[in-house]
Amino acid sequence: MNYWQTIINMWSDAGWFSLALWFLSVISWIYLLRVYQKLKHSWFNTSHLSHEITHLLLDGKSKEEVRLWLCQKSGLIPHIINYVLATKDHRKITLQERYEEASICEVTAIHKEFGVVDALVKSAPLLGLLGTVAGMIQTFAALSQSGDITLVSQGISKALLTTQLGLLIALPGVFASAYLKRKFLRLSTELERLIYHIAKLGNNPQDLAS
Repeated sequence: MNYWQTIINMWSDAGWFSLALWFLSVISWIYLLRVYQKLKHSWFNTSHLSHEITHLLLDGKSKEEVRLWLCQKSGLIPHIINYVLATKDHRKITLQERYEEASICEVTAIHKEFGVVDALVKSAPLLGLLGTVAGMIQTFAALSQSGDITLVSQGISKALLTTQLGLLIALPGVFASAYLKRKFLRLSTELERLIYHIAKLGNNPQDLAS
């Protein structure tokens, strides 16, 4: 109970900057969760997915049936392959072009999400520092009027709280962002590998086994 009371006191002593930091923290985690949802189930089992598609085609399933099967899968890669198979022109060059178009579009969208996340995470300590500077200005203004060193020490202590809160908010976001970027890099590598499997979809089903 004392632990939570300390946190509550810390937020209240930080003033209105604590509300701004809390809002910034919420927005940051909303974007982090959005990126996570986009990457969910997409950075692994891509080779397994391509083999499943190959076996479905070898079993005589049509590309439309494969599309319906992909619609039940989650993640970016099934979504991209579904877009590739949506065309009626199943020539190899057409499938490759649609695959590159879809993958570049999805990768660019995630890059934009990461740009927003980085801006939000880096803003937290800066906003905390701004709160500290504002608190220090008020403290020294009060010192010039009263000259009480006790009030000065209390004011400085409260002013530094915003910097502490900014760092506490930013650190989890930095680690979460680094984790998602590592997964995103693996996804990008898998997308480059998967294009060779996509090219086979333009062949006859008998050629897929080669």
